[in-house]
Order: sequence, then C-alpha cells, then structure tokens
Amino acid sequence: MRYYLLTIFFLLNSIIYSQNSGDYPLDIPIILSGTFAELRPNHFHAGIDIKTKGTEGFNVYSIGDGYISRIQITHGGYGKALYIKHDNGQSSVYAHLKKYSPKIEKIVKEIQYSNESYTFRVYPKENEIRISEKELIGYSGNTGRSYGPHLHYELRDDKDRPINPLEYKNYPILDTIPPVVLGLHYKEIPQNSISGSNSSFKNLKITKISNNLFISDTLNTSGLIGFGVNSYDRMNNTWNKMGLSDIKVNLDGEEVFDMNLNSFSYDEWRHINTFIDYASYKNKKIRIQKLYIEDYNPLNMYNRSLGNGVINIKNQDKVYLYTIRLFDFNKNYTEILVPIRWKEKTNYKINGLKSDNIYSINKDSIYNLLFASSSIKLSNNTFYTDKEIEIIERDNILSIDEDSIPVLKVITIKFNTDRYNDSLVNKTYIAKLDKEDKSSFVSNNLKNGKLTANIKLLGNYMIKVDSIQPSINLIDVLDNQWISNRDKLQIKINDKNSGISSYRGTLNDKWILLEYNPMKGILTYDFNDNINNSEPKNILKVNVTDNVGNTKYLEKVFFRKVKK
Repeated sequence: MRYYLLTIFFLLNSIIYSQNSGDYPLDIPIILSGTFAELRPNHFHAGIDIKTKGTEGFNVYSIGDGYISRIQITHGGYGKALYIKHDNGQSSVYAHLKKYSPKIEKIVKEIQYSNESYTFRVYPKENEIRISEKELIGYSGNTGRSYGPHLHYELRDDKDRPINPLEYKNYPILDTIPPVVLGLHYKEIPQNSISGSNSSFKNLKITKISNNLFISDTLNTSGLIGFGVNSYDRMNNTWNKMGLSDIKVNLDGEEVFDMNLNSFSYDEWRHINTFIDYASYKNKKIRIQKLYIEDYNPLNMYNRSLGNGVINIKNQDKVYLYTIRLFDFNKNYTEILVPIRWKEKTNYKINGLKSDNIYSINKDSIYNLLFASSSIKLSNNTFYTDKEIEIIERDNILSIDEDSIPVLKVITIKFNTDRYNDSLVNKTYIAKLDKEDKSSFVSNNLKNGKLTANIKLLGNYMIKVDSIQPSINLIDVLDNQWISNRDKLQIKINDKNSGISSYRGTLNDKWILLEYNPMKGILTYDFNDNINNSEPKNILKVNVTDNVGNTKYLEKVFFRKVKK
C-alpha cells in the first residue's frame, strides 16, 4: 500500500513537473486568448497568446537550451521581445514582456543608455549569451501593440518559419468545444477564369442539428460554385474567438479541398487577404474564409493536388452533397452539410463599374496618373488581378476607390503644396480619412513642393496642416515638491493632429530612459536607474515633437532625498 501511494505521488509530481519543463514558457495554468494562424488584420497570427490572469509580472522561462539571437524593443508591435535560437535548430519568441530577467535587463539598459534610445534592435553573436532550458528570461507584460496583459509565444523551424507551438507540447490545453459557425456563403463563378468573379458572396441559410452539425437549405444552382464560411474556434475557460486548424471539404464523399493552418512563411502572411474575402471584411466586418483557391493565391497551406476547390454543378438528375468539416487543433470538428440541386440559370455576367472616373488597371502594367493637384503611381502587380478602380480628385481629397480591394505593392501618391505659404508648408502632412472622416497621419515627406506617401490601402487621402504643439503634463508632481517615496515618474503626452514622433528627457542634464506606452500616452522613468543629483534638488526637462516638427518643452523642479 505504501509503495502504491508513493508511486501515485511520484506520477502526480512528474505530471506537474512536466508542465514546467520547457513545454510552455509560463508556470501558470495555460489558457489561450489567441491561437496559431488565427485571422488578424492583414496577417496570420504567428504564435499563440497565453493569458496571464489579467495581470503582469509572471515569470517567463526559456523552452529549451540555446542562445539569444535578438533583443528588440518597439513602441508598437511586439513591444519588449526576446528571440532565442535553440540547439535543436528551432527558435522561440517571447513578446509583450514587462521587463527582462536581471541578467538580460542589465544588457538592455546598457544598450539603451549607450544609444540614448528606449527602442532598439540588436543581434548578439552566436552563443554570446547562452540560455538554459527553464531559465528565467523575463516577466509577462503588456508592452507594444497589446490590448491586455498576455504572453505572445512563437515557435519557428530551422528555416525561421512559424510553426504551431501546440504540436510540440507534452500535454494538451483543455478544449472540448467544436468550432463555431456564424454563416455559410457561396459565389457563382464565371467559366473563363476563377479569378474573374467580381460578384459578392450570397448567404445560404443553415440550421443547427446538434452541437457540431449543421445542414443548409438546398442550393438550387448550376455551373461553377465557390463556397465560403464565417467561422471561429472556442476553447474551455475562455470566451476569446480563435482560429481554425484545418478545413476539409468533400463532394459526394470525394475530398475536393484541404487547408492546413499549422505552418506558413513570413513571405505568405499578408496573403491572408487571398484566403478571406477582403471586401466582406472591410465593408461588413465579417471574415468569409474561402473554400476554394483563386488563380493568384500563393499560399502553401493547401493540398493543391485536390484541385482548386471550385465545384461544377452540371448533372440535372442528382442531388449533390457538399460536406464541410472545420477542425480545431484538438480535432474537435463542426460539420456542415449542403445539398445542391441542379437548376438552369441565366448566363453569369460581370457588372462593370459605370463612371467617367473609372480606370482599367492591367496588373502587369505601370501607371502614372496625373490630376490637378495630385498624382498616383502604380507599379506592376500592385493588385492581384486586373481591376477597374474609381479615382476622383475633389475638394482637395484624392479618392482612390474604397478600401475593399487588397493591395499587393505600395502605391505612391503625391500632393502639390503650391497653395500653402512658407509659414504653413512645413506643417503640412498627408492624412488618410476613414468613413467617419476622422484622419490619421500617413506621411510628411516634403520635397520640391510636393508631399509624397507610399500607401498600402485604398481610400481617401488629403493634405492637412498641424501648427499646434503637443501637450506634456507631469502626473501628480507639483513644482518644488518632495517625492522621496516615489519609485517612478510618469508623464502624460498627447498630440491630437499629426501624432507623436519623438521625445527626449534629461534629469540634471543627463539623458534618462523614458519608457513610452503609446496605448496610454504615458512616459515612465524608473528612479532605480540612479540618474540622481548629489543634491536634493532635481531638474527634469522633457521635450516632445510631433510628426511635422512642432515641439513642446517641459521643465520641472522636484526634490528627493539623496541616497548614500
């Protein structure tokens, strides 16, 4: 009996230990808020997002032996991130960190103070900074473009291609919930080319039969048909919407489409806009995932030996059964049955745009389009296919169709600044207008009287003027106040027009590290950096510059007890 109890004890202990033995980089229960290849704006998600109980500061460990290959800090993106090249050839990435381990933080601070910059990117030499499996490398946080505390964790193969980290773990994350279906859609496709269809997706009503089974109304149609599905995955213990792992389609029992979303290359990740219906996403905020492959789609996530996934309804004497299976990583699946009956229809016709401002763009050609106060340059292969786009210059706004067509290469636009006098021309910038006419900064590249921008989104652009300084406010510190008990200084900065471009701070004429949180507009200085005066009096100076060069200065005197 005693031997039996000891055996159970050691088995349980080994199970608990295995959860912290490099499988996952955190030693807390693993609950995800984002999965691999999840659909994100203009890219597939390259890792998994691990929840950190809504707080920061949990220990983050290396998942294996190796060396640090990159340390990077950015205001947006991954924020504070660490890259480790492992001895087995794989790499791991840990992002949105609050701070690094003391060993790494010392190196980071030396780089920042040497460069006098919060942001940087360095690539240490091979084996220069060795890291062991399960070694503390940092603390979970919320830096960069993050909307809540979590750890973004990536695994990459020996060719630096993202791969699903869940494939390399000893134990699964609890997931008994099948994918959720929000809608089923289809599109009639012309006979001449799968890439020639400008028609919109149509909805097909579905009925829920059980937890993971749906059946649609009978589709009465004929000719070439392409389907799409609006779906996401769910996991236990979280309400986050996540991505699918695999999509399989059969027609009358024969497989016609298979897409595996467990690996991709960084050359591909923006091509998500060939997998989803971009116009539906931009206009209706729904992501229809196409269950067929258009001619121009370069993604390698499909089993292309099955064909392009388009089906041909041509037999008048049968009812076809089209079956969709949506899988998550744990092999939970949802099935959609679609009965299809042949029905004669009128010839498919592509409706062309009707306007005096329509430009027919051949994807293989270069275009230089001139207007009264602006110009546009389109290189070859700007779009995936030939397009008809509407371009209008009116009321100082250059309108380049709508943001419902994905752009493959940058488009160069230029605006003349002749109408602005010398006192204003250097305060001009190009802004993009959204549907509510709210503007966002794009470029202030001024040369030879022209403002230039390289854009990746269609839509409305115009020149705006910003002659107003940014604002700076030291939070909760009065002039000449004693603040010996403070660990940090916080400074609120803001610019309502062109936006913040740069900032710089000194304490007693020595450069200080100000950590910027652009989501909150807060600069933070940590007194542990020990940029202190030999006297109690301290003079803080901060200047903030916006994107067109307007600068605001702040000078504040405060007192602190001198540390011996």
